[in-house]
Amino acid sequence: MALEIKDLREYIDKMQGMYDIVRLVEPASCNAVSLEPGDIKKEEEKCYATWGKCDRCTNCSSYQACVSNRVQEKTEIRDGIECRVISIPSPIIDNGIMKNTYCIELVSFGNKAGDMKDEDFYACVDSNEDALYVSIVGNKRVSDDIISLALLDSEIGIICLDEDENCIYSNKKAFKMFHIPNELRRMQDFLKSWITSNVEKRKESIWSQFFIYDGTEYLYELHMMPAVDSIKKKIIGTCIAVMDVTEEAVHTGGVKFRETHDVLTGIYNQEGFFKEVKEKLIETPDEDYYIICSNIKKFKLLNQLFGMEKGDEILKLIAHNIQKWCTADDVYGRTHSDEFVLFMKKREFKTRVFEDGIKEISSMLDSSIYRLHFQIGVYEIKNPRESIYEMLDKARMAMETIFDNKEVSIAFFSEDIMSKFLRENEIINSFNIALEKGEFHIFLQPQVDYNGNIQGGEALARWIHPEKGIVAPGTFIGVLENANLIYKMDRYVWELAARQICAWKGTDKENLRISVNISPKDLQFLDIEVVFTDLVEKYDIEPGKLNLEITETAVASNVGRCIELMSRLRQKGFLVEIDDFGSGYSSLNLLKDFEVDVLKIDMNFLSNTGSQKRTDIILEHVISMAQKLDMQVIAEGVETKQQLEMLNSIGCDFFQGYYFSKPVDVATFEKLRF
Repeated sequence: MALEIKDLREYIDKMQGMYDIVRLVEPASCNAVSLEPGDIKKEEEKCYATWGKCDRCTNCSSYQACVSNRVQEKTEIRDGIECRVISIPSPIIDNGIMKNTYCIELVSFGNKAGDMKDEDFYACVDSNEDALYVSIVGNKRVSDDIISLALLDSEIGIICLDEDENCIYSNKKAFKMFHIPNELRRMQDFLKSWITSNVEKRKESIWSQFFIYDGTEYLYELHMMPAVDSIKKKIIGTCIAVMDVTEEAVHTGGVKFRETHDVLTGIYNQEGFFKEVKEKLIETPDEDYYIICSNIKKFKLLNQLFGMEKGDEILKLIAHNIQKWCTADDVYGRTHSDEFVLFMKKREFKTRVFEDGIKEISSMLDSSIYRLHFQIGVYEIKNPRESIYEMLDKARMAMETIFDNKEVSIAFFSEDIMSKFLRENEIINSFNIALEKGEFHIFLQPQVDYNGNIQGGEALARWIHPEKGIVAPGTFIGVLENANLIYKMDRYVWELAARQICAWKGTDKENLRISVNISPKDLQFLDIEVVFTDLVEKYDIEPGKLNLEITETAVASNVGRCIELMSRLRQKGFLVEIDDFGSGYSSLNLLKDFEVDVLKIDMNFLSNTGSQKRTDIILEHVISMAQKLDMQVIAEGVETKQQLEMLNSIGCDFFQGYYFSKPVDVATFEKLRF
């Protein structure tokens, strides 16, 4: 929308006193312009003379403003004084003809160039040259009529916030761009949920962000202009100019923004993050930096419980807070899902800042069934020429060592972590080949009655490496669980157990039973009922000789499904055992609904107690209860004759533990006598 000369002159008159210099210029000819009634006249003095120059400014912000039809900003030096310049494209109607060749310059004098102390300047506004240093006198709330004239182009949306970030003004264009009724409160609420730039600290002056309405996506460019009281050196408000650059992005290659930025949060995506970090390392290779990676534990569960919209709200808030924590030199982004990454100077990293910010995010989710748990991995960059992907991977390695449930946990990468990672990677890479070569075997730990008669054994996996010998179970079981490979090994062990039961047919061992373990991952990846039904048919064995051990943890992962599944397997003749009974917090509640054949009492009941008498009383009542529910009881972890005698005296049926034998290979098991 162009203005008549009379209206433009009135506007300039109003702005006098608000800025140190307010003038109209014609950038193409480098002339300052005076407005006479009904006429525009070029002044003799060139506009660049204001800055003490004798030739055209190489970075003329007013020329750029006219060409791009956008507000431009810059800093000039006049007699050693910093001058902040805002150039506003100003179409004018002159004798009925609209002219787009003019620009209003609003100039504010700052401090002496180079003399301002950091603590003085940072206290009020960031040192970024693009930040707007506006001198406003009188009422700290910028009046609506002045603000409404601050940008003349009707295609620019204007939103103003006071020092407390309350929305005090929005022009009609801004309301229209965001499809919001003309209510400042609704505009304020919208900005808090949508805007991703760092308004609180005024860290960025220009950024781009996507806005989606009714399925249509728009790309808006936002200019943030802090208003600063030049006397008190205090920020008294913020003006945000919003421009729709969607069309330009499509036709001029600006679509590259999408290639480097995350659509949801507006911050860098992985490609943009890598590119920016690489440039920073080239510029300052001698600086000490951290690469930081974070995610939310069980974030998928959050989406399932509260919906995708709540999840997106949390992700946007995280991005918003990261910007609050960061300085202008930091680089941050969202690589995927709930993973955020950060590149910052080592000396700027402060654990307390992260913890406080995360508490603010956690407060958004008031739920007794889910709590936000942030896991943060930190890698100190030693070699700036190292692949950024590898740097980030090391931060991830550190993050993956976190297993606690604290609100925020931070782990730093070390060479020990790398060594552990390499060992685990070796296990994962060799697992499938080892399985194919038959390097996994079953060892059996006998289950005996009080008289020493072997009733059966529990099958435990052992990896016998052709060169390393027996691999300790503790070195590979957890690795396979974390890599979601444990179900393959369990399936193989079940097969070996069924094959062994078949091999005992017609021998003095044909009445023995073998118990096999079912883990939570087995329930997730395998059709348990089909697998075991096929095994008894394949090896022609009685289902009752292949006992199924399931832990309380596995049942708790899906109680209803487990109860139904185990009920069907019991109907087919399988015996079901609850393993490690007593290790969970809902053991008795589980027995109320879950009918099983055997109860295995956790060895923790037999040790690590301050009162043996209390332990004996509890065990006695658990065993009595189990027998009244028609369950047999196996005590595992029996290590002394004293324990054996005590358990026998209170009615325990069978015993398992090192008092009788450690797990042994099948050939040794067959020779055992007690």
